[in-house]
Amino acid sequence: MRKVIGGISLMAVMCFGCASVSGVRDEPLTTGYSQTYEAAFENVMKAAREATIESGLKIEESNKIDGKTYMIIGKAGTSAFSWGELVRVVVQEQSPNLVAVRVLTKKKLATNVVAKGDYSRSILSSIELKLK
Repeated sequence: MRKVIGGISLMAVMCFGCASVSGVRDEPLTTGYSQTYEAAFENVMKAAREATIESGLKIEESNKIDGKTYMIIGKAGTSAFSWGELVRVVVQEQSPNLVAVRVLTKKKLATNVVAKGDYSRSILSSIELKLK
């Protein structure tokens, strides 16, 4: 009985700080590294999807939240050295031809020191190149 309780306690401690798709989805939309682009919303949305995939992420969710906001959640898989990461990309039209993109990266396991940790630079620079 003690082994079972000890095992459950250990799992609870290990999962403290674990990121989930729903947890990343529910973060405030203004959270993350941001860059603004002078381009049409649809073009930025397409570039964001492509940049997410090219960064090595598998798209878990891709949803239009409203007429001016689009959200992508990507996942970096586990490996021998990492539990992976979850990445949220929010594309939000500020005005016609002015679109903000915010990238939020969360490690699946907070204590994972070998995870990449931040996909914002690669995704945001890739979007910029695609829009030129």
